[in-house]
Amino acid sequence: MPSLLLPNERGSSATPNPAIVLTIAWAAIVVALGFPAIKAGVFDTLSTDDAMRLVEVRDLLAGQGWFDLTQYRLDPPGIAMHWSRIVDAPLALLILLFRPLLGQHAAEALTLVAWPSLLLGAALWLTATIAGQASALAERPRVQLATILVTALSIPALIHFRAGAIDHHNMQIVLLLGFMLCIIDLEHSAAKAASAGCLAALSLAIGLEMLPAIAVASAAVVGLLIWKGAEVLRSASAFGAGLAGSALLLALLLLPMSNLARPVCDAFGGPILLLSAGGGIALLAVAGVSYLHGSLWTRLAAAAIVGALLLGAFFKSYPSCVASPYAQVDPLLVSFWLDRVNETMSVTELARMQPQKLLGYYAFPLLTLGLCLAANIRDMPQTRFRWIVSTVTLAALYGVSLWELRGAAAANIVAAPLCVLGIVALRNRAVANWGLVRAALLVSPATLGGIGFAIWPALAAGTGGYTIATPDPAVSCQTISSAAPLAALTPGRVMAPIDSGPAILAATGHSVFAGPYHRNNDGNLAMVQTMTATPEAARAMFRERRVDYVLTCNHSADQEDLVRIAPEGLAAQLGRGGTPDFLEQIEAVSKPGWTVWRVRK
Repeated sequence: MPSLLLPNERGSSATPNPAIVLTIAWAAIVVALGFPAIKAGVFDTLSTDDAMRLVEVRDLLAGQGWFDLTQYRLDPPGIAMHWSRIVDAPLALLILLFRPLLGQHAAEALTLVAWPSLLLGAALWLTATIAGQASALAERPRVQLATILVTALSIPALIHFRAGAIDHHNMQIVLLLGFMLCIIDLEHSAAKAASAGCLAALSLAIGLEMLPAIAVASAAVVGLLIWKGAEVLRSASAFGAGLAGSALLLALLLLPMSNLARPVCDAFGGPILLLSAGGGIALLAVAGVSYLHGSLWTRLAAAAIVGALLLGAFFKSYPSCVASPYAQVDPLLVSFWLDRVNETMSVTELARMQPQKLLGYYAFPLLTLGLCLAANIRDMPQTRFRWIVSTVTLAALYGVSLWELRGAAAANIVAAPLCVLGIVALRNRAVANWGLVRAALLVSPATLGGIGFAIWPALAAGTGGYTIATPDPAVSCQTISSAAPLAALTPGRVMAPIDSGPAILAATGHSVFAGPYHRNNDGNLAMVQTMTATPEAARAMFRERRVDYVLTCNHSADQEDLVRIAPEGLAAQLGRGGTPDFLEQIEAVSKPGWTVWRVRK
């Protein structure tokens, strides 16, 4: 059994065993994050994306094809989702593992708790291992202890590991940490270099959120090869081969042959396959030139040529992918829906609406960037690449977080080990022994976030009273239990608020038109246009779309905006208690704040 305490380098005091601390921290976080699930039921803790992921996994288990990612009950006859089977597969396997003993419902519930908890343990272990790998042997227990504690206080990231979090964000965070673990040691291990390439491709096959970070880290590897040449030839080649080989293999495993070259800009497909596999092959080409001709200028010219060819091929083949992934969203939906999605909010919007949260999201990674820059200057040349690749990767994540708030989670958790290592790199006596732990805790995301809320009264004076709406999911008709009564109705097509769509799909056999996904432009627009139309025009739209049921949620943001857009539209009239003759209220499944109508044929 491992000892709870380890002697420190001087033998005068003891440091708690990092493995024991990690286990305790993991258990404490799992319990804390699982409390809402204990209180309300794990199915009602699901976000809209979590609920849709559960629907996708159920469809896979029910026999839907591996390559078929169409959600047929969303805007019938269906929308092709931009998610990946890489996340569906382990969730489906866990449900299959638990189902013979527990039954379908309990197996799903246990999976909803087990999956994010396992990923949380992996994230804690990876941050501690990153810190331990990059620190001296004598300092390692203290450094790992401090890193575990700071990671456990990375509040912006922990939300993605709560019970019920089965969307792809937590898995991508874990893969990015694994990528960091391997790439910072790339100079010294070809095996880790190849693993870094494989993990990069795997992350991109799940989603594109980490693309900027992976791109700049890969560029740092190219720069290392240009600078050092033969000294890092084996490792750089291993990284390129791992990236290209894994990307091509994943394409064969995840994409039908007919889709390999399709211009899919928001998911793994032709454009990303070209950049990842092509980038890996380009790196191998530069390595080949380096092997034949050792001149730095030759390597630089080769890198410039293959880089220009790769980017030229990308821009020529997929010019539409240069635009924002939300460029195809109708302007009406941007103002009605997309602009009020919290995770897509920019730093300027957050500063205008809730400035007390700025320190909690942005201060810790920014401070860590400063420490990384200082370490770049002070550390030895033989370890400088470790700091360069860490700095550019964290900078990319931070840049994404300034554009979209969702990027702050990865930025904060990646910063955890880098912050501790940066403090150690300062070689300050004040951080000896327990001083390192105290210093790390002092600048942790939780501490800085608490400071932001403490000084909120001073910041509130300039906000003009703006707030970010955070409605109770149960009141705003987004929970699975709130949608469950609809299952008693004959399956049909439901016109419902955007954020209610995933819950209805998960709780019933109905189809819905609206759902919070940028690909569902047609279905979301149909809901908005129908509910803001006059009753006479809405009747014709219902007939055209073959709508069976209409659902209104009086406490949802959708309902308020529909009334604001069209005070005399259908939604506004239903909200005031009016019922057109082509609608019949279904009392059995209606409740205060949630009303269901059947469309008379």
